[in-house]
Amino acid sequence: MTRNAAICIRLGIALLCLLALRSAAGAAPQALKVGDPVPPFSLQTLDGKTLNISSLKGKVVLLDFWATWCGPCRQAMPELKDLLQKNSGKPLVVVSVSADQDRKAPEEFARANGMTWMQAWDGTGKVIGGVFGVNSLPSYVVIDAGGRIAYLMRGWAPLSSSALLSQAVSRALQTACTPSNSEKAC
Repeated sequence: MTRNAAICIRLGIALLCLLALRSAAGAAPQALKVGDPVPPFSLQTLDGKTLNISSLKGKVVLLDFWATWCGPCRQAMPELKDLLQKNSGKPLVVVSVSADQDRKAPEEFARANGMTWMQAWDGTGKVIGGVFGVNSLPSYVVIDAGGRIAYLMRGWAPLSSSALLSQAVSRALQTACTPSNSEKAC
């Protein structure tokens, strides 16, 4: 066997080993899209509780992926407050999930800025990057009452993002507020 042939065989074997290891470890998760069921996950809330997404089934959930060091995230906060106020009394739960590495930063920021809705922390990126594949902040996911992804938004622009998010939440609330779900305030 020639030297080049031996090198090619070794490279081929190495490539097969790498492919086998990758499939054994599990391939990277597929990107979630509208209509997909939300994968199960849990997060630590800033008040020390564990939030399991399954506990919110039957409600519309808006996940807000943000960080204190993210300028557009900070600019979007008043619009989130307005969205919550506009939908007060409806089956909507907003969960802001901080990507900050230090848990104290979002705790202090939320307290100082009147962020009274549910706050969670994902300093390891297990949910932000692992479950949802978020690679830019802010990012938003609207989950319908049936536990499916109703809307995905990456990034933020003044006014236009707020309008798009508001429309997505309104559409998801319409499905949550049907005659068969009449016990919900809509």
